[in-house]
Amino acid sequence: MRDYTEITERLKNLAVPIERIGTAHNYPIHQIRLTASTYTQRRVLITGGMHGDEPAGVEAVLQFLERNNTALLKKFSFTIIPCINPYGYVHDTRETHNGIDINRSFETDDIVEVMLVKQALGQTQFSLAIDFHEDYDATGFYLYEGKRDEKYIGPDLATAAKGVGPIDPEDPGEDAPDLAEGVYKVANAWGTQGLAPYLLHFHSEHVIISETPTVWQLEQRVALHLKILDTALNATSEREV
Repeated sequence: MRDYTEITERLKNLAVPIERIGTAHNYPIHQIRLTASTYTQRRVLITGGMHGDEPAGVEAVLQFLERNNTALLKKFSFTIIPCINPYGYVHDTRETHNGIDINRSFETDDIVEVMLVKQALGQTQFSLAIDFHEDYDATGFYLYEGKRDEKYIGPDLATAAKGVGPIDPEDPGEDAPDLAEGVYKVANAWGTQGLAPYLLHFHSEHVIISETPTVWQLEQRVALHLKILDTALNATSEREV
């Protein structure tokens, strides 16, 4: 079992306000908002810990929060949920306490973790949302991208990420069309059950799912997530306001 209080303590050590959006199975779910209060900022959502047995996403979020993001805050405001599934994180299981895969449940309102995320998002619209994941069967990284204007940046993300590790040679399937090597389109066939397609439909013009192979060391997986995030932020900042 992992110690969830370590996450809470690391968050408390940050010089930023932390909001408890609710409690799921006796574990608090936290949200952090980073902003410099300028009107030109684009809103970005970062999430980790959807599946409890994928700890690299949680660690990537924490390392992002712990680094100096002063320059980014001139361009972006961030809404960050470090661990959506704390019970799964503690017990090293993909599902919740009730055996539910949260990432297949966003078309329902009776799953506590889903309900809390939806309530926290409210009516907020984002320029970019990125969800960190892992794949136990993969040997390299890959990613999914959804973009309303279909001006995809996935190939650039994959090129940058190759500096961290190789692309997975296997197609993950799931009815996701290829956009480039290691880059797959968020598929219409998914509906809005998963967080990323739900966000693309209701909250964000651009979504990314970053997938790292669990066989990599933790720090390499974290570095891959952060490389994809930083490359996406750079591409977003270069677009006209």
